[in-house]
Amino acid sequence: MKAEDLQKIIMGTEQAAEMWGLSQDHIKKLCRQGKCVAVQIGKTWVIAKGQENPKSRRGE
Repeated sequence: MKAEDLQKIIMGTEQAAEMWGLSQDHIKKLCRQGKCVAVQIGKTWVIAKGQENPKSRRGE
């Protein structure tokens, strides 16, 4: 798989924060809690782009 193809399906915490209107720290917390489809590689979170905004799932 090419890097360009990966960029279409994954994002980092900075891009997720911009896309979802949340802080990067909050995105990282959601990842640690398993509330996002994500995997941690070293200190970096890799997040699936095609998932629902976790902000819209508050109260679950």
